[in-house]
Amino acid sequence: MTKEGKVLILSMMINFFISGTKILAGLLCSSKSMVADGFHSLSDFITDIVAIFGSKFSNKRANKKHPDGYGRFEYITDMFIALTILLLGTYTIYHSFVKEPTTTNIVWIIVIVFSIVLKLINSKILLKKGEEYHSPILITSSKESYDDVTSSLGVIIIIIISQFQDILPILKYTDTIGSIIIGLMILHTGYHLMKENIISLLGETEDNKEIEERIKNIVDIYNEIDYKDMELERHGSYYVLELEVYVLENIKVYKLLTIESEIRKKIKNLNYRIKFVDINLYHKQNEKTTS
Repeated sequence: MTKEGKVLILSMMINFFISGTKILAGLLCSSKSMVADGFHSLSDFITDIVAIFGSKFSNKRANKKHPDGYGRFEYITDMFIALTILLLGTYTIYHSFVKEPTTTNIVWIIVIVFSIVLKLINSKILLKKGEEYHSPILITSSKESYDDVTSSLGVIIIIIISQFQDILPILKYTDTIGSIIIGLMILHTGYHLMKENIISLLGETEDNKEIEERIKNIVDIYNEIDYKDMELERHGSYYVLELEVYVLENIKVYKLLTIESEIRKKIKNLNYRIKFVDINLYHKQNEKTTS
């Protein structure tokens, strides 16, 4: 199992415990907002399950059909996660209108506070490991965990406010309104996640002047070639670089192949997560000679 997979399994166990506790507590005390918050945590649990599968598939080796690897499969995984979150958000809002509002016992604040502590720990672990492993999946899961903390804090406020409904009867609708707000938060998260991954799946080049300058310096080492242009495209946890260079001299094929091999190696050693380097060669007349 990959390092990402191990981290996600730990996160999955935490999210399953938290979501189950919140939903059970919400049902026992008839709190719509707490049940809604439980669904929010459940979305993180589902996210982790799908992410484990996506992480495993996206790390498959490149082949003839997919010479740049399967990194973009992570975007498909995240889109499925986004769809699941959108469905949960929709159901959360629907559930807000199912039962009559009731008073939530303030004792259940302890349950929420405990879940917040666990979520903060989980979010920090996911973010730290995500940055360490350069994993968009772990970083996405970290953001989802942090969003869950925000909704849990909202539930605490709702529980406190609902205690005063005997003084101000209109406050009996606080629980319903809170549940709807949490549902909208879930929908908001799902929408942005879906939007971002659709753009990434379609292919989007990144403009990084620092990387471009360092690659220019590598190309300048060789007198036989000159830098022309480059495109850097993200494929999940790694990048694919398409480098275009001019051939300035008539050199033998084996010499040209040696230069290409050295350039690829040096670029990959830059520690920018560039996994594949495609080099296109041009004459000064801008006619492509080989790739």
